[in-house]
Amino acid sequence: MTLLQIAQNHCANWQTDGSCLGAIIDDDLKIRRCVPKPKCVLATLGSRCLYFEECVAPNVKHFDGRYREQFEEALRAYRLAANVPSACSRLCPECRRPIEPRRRFCAVCAAARRSGGERPIAWRRRSAGKGFTCQQLR
Repeated sequence: MTLLQIAQNHCANWQTDGSCLGAIIDDDLKIRRCVPKPKCVLATLGSRCLYFEECVAPNVKHFDGRYREQFEEALRAYRLAANVPSACSRLCPECRRPIEPRRRFCAVCAAARRSGGERPIAWRRRSAGKGFTCQQLR
């Protein structure tokens, strides 16, 4: 998936001829400025689009599966090419994917760890300081 495909599918500024309306929307949903462009800014590698960053890119959390991975990969490529500071610069220690803020593992690895079953080692560690062993509790 390319940035232009994402813009074509999700950007409200995208026109069928590949041009851009150039509208920027404020938090109060009023149009701040509208400067039409003959071509989508995302077609030029290395240029930034504020509308894309503020309105289209955050939609990645609403997708799942393979489409979400492709969307995230295109966003990563965009951020690198346009020198956009990433909100998440930490990587998962298991798979090296970006981690959301205040998380220890990425969503994929966290789900795999949750479905791992029991956690007897942590349980033993918690009860070790209480003066009895695991066998005494059974």
